[in-house]
Amino acid sequence: MTGVRSGLRKGLAGTACKAVLMDLDGTLVLSEDVHRRAWQAFFDTWAVKITEAEYEQHYMGRRPADVITGMPGPWTGTDAVAALATMTAFTLDHAHSVQVVPGATELIRQLRTKYLLSVVTSAGAQWARHILENVLDVRGLVDVVVTSEDITCGKPSPEGYLRACAALRVRPEQCLAFEDSPSGVRALVAAGVRDIVGVTTTATAADLTHAGARWTVPDLTPRSMQHIRGSISTRTGAPASSDTEAEA
Repeated sequence: MTGVRSGLRKGLAGTACKAVLMDLDGTLVLSEDVHRRAWQAFFDTWAVKITEAEYEQHYMGRRPADVITGMPGPWTGTDAVAALATMTAFTLDHAHSVQVVPGATELIRQLRTKYLLSVVTSAGAQWARHILENVLDVRGLVDVVVTSEDITCGKPSPEGYLRACAALRVRPEQCLAFEDSPSGVRALVAAGVRDIVGVTTTATAADLTHAGARWTVPDLTPRSMQHIRGSISTRTGAPASSDTEAEA
């Protein structure tokens, strides 16, 4: 593991990287099923049928407050606060089923030895605190956590990532970022982050690349990260494709 750590440091140092920005759900933990079931409970309340394609395009990876107030439906004009409280309670009740993305915890520990670290999530503070403290056990390693309560507009708005950069006192182009959803990748691109790793836990490599990811990986294990370290070190500038996963 020492070789992995030194190789990663060398690659990032070549890009003048000062900080790492990470999404939470889907990127560090496999929690999409919990959030999907929470949304389904919300849809069922209103007797609304949403296809998987519609869910992925309009709901997945986005802040529930933005969706409920911005997406037209029978819930329009109703009490969004009450709906959000119900969804938060649902996710916390089912948090026991969340699994860690392979390699996530070790990668965070490696990165934090040299770089500032921020987690930027569309989820609420309660959920983020539970996952970082009780599931990943890395809260003490994360310098800045930005949750849905900290911003006025969620992903694909760049607000959350810009807030994290400001808090870390780094420029977006000095950051390496990890995201699993196209909306999150678009938020990073809009913020000015160039080196974006798409984690293909909830979206395809093609969709993440199209949104702006430079590389894609199936997980965060050293084997998967090996290809990225080489790409960062050589600064080829070539965006990732679905072939990245095979090479990783």
